[in-house]
Amino acid sequence: MTLKFITGAGNINHQAAMIQTALEWLKEPEHEVFFLVPNYNKFERELEILSSLKQAIGKTHFSTIRSQVYSFHRLAWYFLQRTGQLGKQPITEAGALLLMRKVLIKCEPELLLYRSEIGQSGFIMQLLDLYQEFQLGNIDFEQLVIPEGDTAIEVTNRERNFQMKLRELQIIFNAYESELHARELQVEQPLPLLTNYLNHLAEDSLKKTLFIVSGFSNFSAQEHGLLQSLMSKSNLCIDLLIDTPHEQTEVLDLFFDGKETYQRLKSAAQAQQIPVYFDQKGEKLTEVTPSYHVLEAYWRNSHVQNQTIEHSVDDFLEIWQAQTPIEELRQIAVEIKRLMVQSHKTNRPLAYRDIQLVTLNPKVYYPLIPAIFKEMGLPYYLDETKQMDQHPLIEFIDSLLALPKYHYRLKDIFRFLRSELYIPKDWDDAEQSWEQNRNRFRNQVDLTENVALAHQFQGQTWLKKEDWQLIAYDFEASQLEDTRLLTETTNQVRRSFARDIGTFFATFKNQETIKDAVICFYQFLIEMGIEQQLIHWRNQEIERGQLESARNHEQTWDALMEILDQFVEIYGEERFEFQLFTEMLMSGLANLQFGKIPTAIDQIKINPLDLARPLQSKVTFAIGLDEGSFPRKVENATLLSSDERLFLNTYLTEEQYIRDHTQETIRKEPFVAYNVFLSASHKLYLSYATNHDEQQNIQASPYLKRLIQWAGLKEQKRQSLKLESTLTQHIGSYRGLVRQLNNLHRQSQDAHVELSKSWRILQEALLQSDYHTLAKKVLASQAKKNIPQNMSSEVAKDLYGKDIYTSVSRMETFYQCEYKYFVNFGLRLKERDIYGLNPLVTGELFHEALDRFLSLVIQQNQDLTQLSEAEKRAFVDQVLQEIFGLKQYHLLDASPRMHFIRHQLAKTIQRVTWAIHQQSGKSLLQPRKTEVLFGQVGQNKGIQGLTLPLGADSHLYVRGKIDRIDTAEMEDNLWLSVVDYKSSSRKFDLTEAYFGLAMQLITYLDVALTNAIQTSEPTKQVKPAGAYYFHVHNPLLDPSKGTEEERLKAYQFDGLFVDDEELFPIYDQSLEPSTGSLVFPIKKNKDDIASKRTKNDARFYSEEEITLLRKHNQEKLMQGGQRILSGEISLNPYYKVKDKKRACQYCPFRTVCNFDVMLAENQYRRMDNLKKEEIIKKMGGDDE
Repeated sequence: MTLKFITGAGNINHQAAMIQTALEWLKEPEHEVFFLVPNYNKFERELEILSSLKQAIGKTHFSTIRSQVYSFHRLAWYFLQRTGQLGKQPITEAGALLLMRKVLIKCEPELLLYRSEIGQSGFIMQLLDLYQEFQLGNIDFEQLVIPEGDTAIEVTNRERNFQMKLRELQIIFNAYESELHARELQVEQPLPLLTNYLNHLAEDSLKKTLFIVSGFSNFSAQEHGLLQSLMSKSNLCIDLLIDTPHEQTEVLDLFFDGKETYQRLKSAAQAQQIPVYFDQKGEKLTEVTPSYHVLEAYWRNSHVQNQTIEHSVDDFLEIWQAQTPIEELRQIAVEIKRLMVQSHKTNRPLAYRDIQLVTLNPKVYYPLIPAIFKEMGLPYYLDETKQMDQHPLIEFIDSLLALPKYHYRLKDIFRFLRSELYIPKDWDDAEQSWEQNRNRFRNQVDLTENVALAHQFQGQTWLKKEDWQLIAYDFEASQLEDTRLLTETTNQVRRSFARDIGTFFATFKNQETIKDAVICFYQFLIEMGIEQQLIHWRNQEIERGQLESARNHEQTWDALMEILDQFVEIYGEERFEFQLFTEMLMSGLANLQFGKIPTAIDQIKINPLDLARPLQSKVTFAIGLDEGSFPRKVENATLLSSDERLFLNTYLTEEQYIRDHTQETIRKEPFVAYNVFLSASHKLYLSYATNHDEQQNIQASPYLKRLIQWAGLKEQKRQSLKLESTLTQHIGSYRGLVRQLNNLHRQSQDAHVELSKSWRILQEALLQSDYHTLAKKVLASQAKKNIPQNMSSEVAKDLYGKDIYTSVSRMETFYQCEYKYFVNFGLRLKERDIYGLNPLVTGELFHEALDRFLSLVIQQNQDLTQLSEAEKRAFVDQVLQEIFGLKQYHLLDASPRMHFIRHQLAKTIQRVTWAIHQQSGKSLLQPRKTEVLFGQVGQNKGIQGLTLPLGADSHLYVRGKIDRIDTAEMEDNLWLSVVDYKSSSRKFDLTEAYFGLAMQLITYLDVALTNAIQTSEPTKQVKPAGAYYFHVHNPLLDPSKGTEEERLKAYQFDGLFVDDEELFPIYDQSLEPSTGSLVFPIKKNKDDIASKRTKNDARFYSEEEITLLRKHNQEKLMQGGQRILSGEISLNPYYKVKDKKRACQYCPFRTVCNFDVMLAENQYRRMDNLKKEEIIKKMGGDDE
């Protein structure tokens, strides 16, 4: 029939030209018009075109029967719907993935290059994308193999490798198509069907039909073939954005693609002897500003050097620089609000749909837009495709199928239980609401997780008939905890899991065919109430007015059912393999996307920048235009490189070609920029951010730099909100003002200045607005400090009791940080137990072993110094056998790894008892008592503990357990020392003792001395010999120096020692002249006189100083107890200046207290390093 082009650059009114052409055609009553537009903006273009038609006709109502707007695919459906040619069931994307995976497995023996890629989902997607490209390029797979010996083309080694790749692709795609035909499935490719249909129509069938094609710059081979059929059977008009179509086309031409399309279609028409009308060129745009034409002319002629600007574009174009993407969007939101207000003042109303945002960085900007626009009260439509992989149903299936795959890991079990799609039927209490049942199940799952983590309940322990037996031991109280209720609660969850999930997999894994497996899987979903649960969620979202979320629940279930149907269709009678089924199902689910329905309501449009077109809106904000994004840096992620595509195209016919999208994208970037710059008729904003994440000092796009240089524009610095900021650049809504004033108040406090009068007036207005309640709450936070609220003394006594029963370690915790003590022992918060040997368990095991060993020696009336090595080892073996049989250490039998740890612990205990044996042989101080309880410890009462008055009939009762008491009698003196076992190296720090952080040794010595004085013979004078730390470990020694002396030296005591020459021989009686002790920090000189190893050793104290330490220690205990009962709570973690130790270093309660040293009210309690002499003076009351 006929072909005509509408041509013109971006300064021409293409829309008016199209409408004029359509109206001329529609003057004949039998004529009809089809507008063909790209599918991605079909809805938007349909509204525009029909609106323009209505406006041109001048009628309020008009019929669209004779003028319709379609995409190419929709046009195919229009013509073919009654022909039966679309009768085959279209295969979905997930179905295509399943089928292609099956094809690859079948073709594996014939593949060499791609054999290793067969199981990769990414490779399968690449294959399907390439298959689609070949389809669009009209490429027959038989043509993929270039015959050997083809002299028409010189074949290099590189091209021979490419031929091998093509052969394998041919094998794969032929097998894929065979599978499609065998199952009567089709890939959705209706254009060849439509082309064939049109070619067989009578010559005059469509002579009264006009097709107007708009919005394209190039076409695929399929689309090109369809256009040739349309021009041969009907009247075809193609609208192209090109300036001078008849000039020679160059690759660097701004309109290269459009001109290539023009020449190609015109040549095709001439080859078919189809009349080609003269080009129609529309009129110059009038409803735009002069600046629009100036900018258009500049970019169109950007190849011309040193262009001068004939008209300022300041009224049309603004270029912004923001500090961050968040600030960039906030500034844009404020500007939109300003534009809306201004438009109504000037009687030129601007609708939200007249404004668009475009970007090439959706990953950066799309997540930020909802919160910022909601704060500003701006309606928007985000043209974004969301994946379904985060939907609870997908998470439910993924975690369910991971259970047997990874042998029931805790991670997968609780992912599954927390999807909340599985709630056991026996937990459904008819008398309670769904939310109540769900919350009850949530709570039970949380408790069960705590138990499972503490006891390492995973794997088959979840499926066994036997219930879990919970053992919890309170090491502080030295007794088993009552776990009966917790045992029943957690076993209830486990039983339900074993019954429902264990039974399902026992049945599921035994299915013979995939069809059987799918049926079994579907029945499980129905029996577990998954569909009903999703319907419930959908209805909840509808009630909340969240219609999109409601649709998402429906779409996810429907998509799953579609995939299961495709499974049956493609794999139905094949043998079922659980692993392969899981991989294929999850691969299909991972690529599902939610569909979105375009909206016609008044909203700001947010679109991809590369799809921008002239006059798309009145106002455009193009955002994220930095040097790395505009123009884009494009990489080829397809299976064919650019060179391979070029080589293939040289071999194909004129009707066939495969596009190189990478090179096209790079080539078209200036044209994309041209479309962006012309996308707004009234105002254009181009912006970028200088900082994002770890990227700093990001530069503007080179395109923006060219515009700035050409137009002499000043780049506007859009700064974050500051005290001196201009109000109009930041104020947009009362909701946003809440955040802004909160920010400014903080800044004013830091700067110690008042808010300006303008901001104070705005605050008053805010407090009178609908947001006054929220504003008051938020602004009140400015006065709020991160300071704990004190309790009254009455509440404190209710919480802790009138009398405080405490341990030394608890009081040390109080002096580490008062708030930590309150949270830990007042509120009784604690971290949940994690399975494994923690320091508390290993420490208790060592204490237990050493206590039993020494107690056994004492009970047998043996002298430790006289024990033989064999006797000692026999005692230790007996002790270890008893200990490892105790319930609290049952985890040491749980696994081979724990068996190894048990062996290592046993070796450590053997080494330690050897050290104690050796030390006893050298010192007159001998173990007399072990594990000496004082005060009330659990249900056990020991010797008299410390009882200290706190005033008002309240007392502090200090309890504890002294690991060992050693004594030595010398004439009328009874020398006494205490030993504290530590599983890590520890030194006595007098500074810490002074500030209350190290009270253990002194308290133990105080209690031991007090009780010994009360119970010893009157003729004996009890004197302190010191208090020591003993490191329980198995030292690693240099093999070349690994002597027994070096080993014993590793166990040398540390702590506080008594500076008394009479005591030194008692410390170590084995010392020879000119040697040092391996047990104590003493030595003998050549004259056989014992003394301190170093003259100024600060670890030695006189008896008077020991008395001062005891007195000060009791005062610290009383002061702590009094403050606890006063109800005062300070957030005052210590910071030790000398070694930079601080309370917050390993504190589990940081998320509770929110201590932040950057806040003025949150400061560490500094512990300056004090010399021993200074501390002794302070303890003695001499502060000078």
